[in-house]
Amino acid sequence: MCLLHEVIQSDDTSLTAIATSHLDADNPLRVNGTITSINGIEYAAQAMAVHGSLLSNTAQSGYIATVRNIEIKTPFLSDNMSPATETLIIKVEQLMSNENGFTYQFDITCEQESLISGKITVFLTQT
Repeated sequence: MCLLHEVIQSDDTSLTAIATSHLDADNPLRVNGTITSINGIEYAAQAMAVHGSLLSNTAQSGYIATVRNIEIKTPFLSDNMSPATETLIIKVEQLMSNENGFTYQFDITCEQESLISGKITVFLTQT
């Protein structure tokens, strides 16, 4: 499942991507016609994975270990009552990285309105 459409900015510590997949009727996160804002964590995790791949030039396996400081400002990313009727902007910023994993803070906005934000820590699996 690829939720992101395009990376529009990336540097050593951050990445900004855009997504319109929340508007797709066949989005696998959609339940009863809506995508709840908590699914923004998956959008952010995918942006984190892209950023990590760009930095290391390799794909690494890992798992989400913690999700903290989540602020949900709207109940849905997509429904007829949602403010997210346009492109989502997913911004991730790396706060910590080592051989065992990394932590990012993220913010997902639509038309300059923050929808969900927080921090995600991922532990890398050793292969």
